[in-house]
Amino acid sequence: MPSLYARSKELVFDLVLGVVVGVIGGGVAYAFLRTLSWANATRLNNGNLIYFLPLAGLVIGLVYHHFGARVASGSNLVFEEIHEPGAGVPRRMAPMVFAATVVSHLFGASTGRESAGIQITASIADGLARPFSPSPETRKLLLITAISAAFGGLFGVPIGGMVFALEVQENGRIRYEAMLPALLAGLVGFQIVENLDIQHLVTGTLIPVELSLALSWKLVVLSAVSSILAIAFIQLTHSVHRAAHSLIKWQPLRPVVGGCIVLLLVLLSGTRDYLGLSTHLAEGTFAGAVGIAVGAFAWKLVFTSVSLGTGFIGGEMVPLFIIGALAGAQTGRLLNASIPLFAAIGMMATFAAASNTPIACIVIGVELFGAGAMIPLALVCVVAYVLSGQCGIYHSQKHVLITRGSRFK
Repeated sequence: MPSLYARSKELVFDLVLGVVVGVIGGGVAYAFLRTLSWANATRLNNGNLIYFLPLAGLVIGLVYHHFGARVASGSNLVFEEIHEPGAGVPRRMAPMVFAATVVSHLFGASTGRESAGIQITASIADGLARPFSPSPETRKLLLITAISAAFGGLFGVPIGGMVFALEVQENGRIRYEAMLPALLAGLVGFQIVENLDIQHLVTGTLIPVELSLALSWKLVVLSAVSSILAIAFIQLTHSVHRAAHSLIKWQPLRPVVGGCIVLLLVLLSGTRDYLGLSTHLAEGTFAGAVGIAVGAFAWKLVFTSVSLGTGFIGGEMVPLFIIGALAGAQTGRLLNASIPLFAAIGMMATFAAASNTPIACIVIGVELFGAGAMIPLALVCVVAYVLSGQCGIYHSQKHVLITRGSRFK
């Protein structure tokens, strides 16, 4: 049993680590959100910018081809360093991911921001710590804390950010040893962004909902829809990625082709609503989904899979939130259920199924929408996660779940 002195040292270290990494994460979140807000506003105000998307793809492709061999692994590299600390998260990952994400959004690629924020924060924190030669266990703790700081600051969910950081790198295990610094980092990052008056996704508070038999079967249907969407997104994104690598041998050309396909999708869909973050679509579902196309979730899924699969940068989180909200709204409309309720739950359940983080998504849902619908939210997130199996958007995520067969041997 550790002595009181040893425990005191650990406590002080955890406190300092949480605050320092939280400051880094909050600073990254503020700069990143402000810059992405400018990029998306500039694109909306200058409609011709989207026609330069293939050229933007060429620039991103060339930079990653010459300087981003390890950086291209994205969040998976961060998870790999948590599992088996090695050469570290490259310092160049921070500026490369920051710039490439901004360029992707400026010219209309359908990508997210939270995964990019995690990579930037982890790169800076790991780079600053490396001269002090931290132990492997300390580096694991540092990177988990960085995930929480980035998520809490970027999405405005400090508690959910902590749980996500503890849950995401290993499917089936929550790393309690990192709980205190992760919580502090999420809170500090969140407070920095809040005090600097940066607006997150507009959600609203759900009214209290009682679980009834009439509602329960509809929630099971929503669970299945969310699970199918998560699997479809994962499979299509991976298929596009494999096809791009198989058919286009020169890496810089892949996002060029992807940019051309995105422009074709704009023509086919007849709208630019699916470019960039598309947060206005999700916000529309929380207000009743008036005027949103029936197949909007499918269009957003295809736009995002093509963008990410061919090499544009940003991440999967926000697009999955948008896809889930749009599909949830349509499911609610078909089943004569509350559209805002089903949009909110579908948003969280789809990401829970795709990322294998059902507990984090329940907490995030409560932070975003209040506790009124916590029981239906928990039910759908867990069932969607179970139905989706162990497939996930992060191939470096470890799976330590005990299979049903091994339980009863």
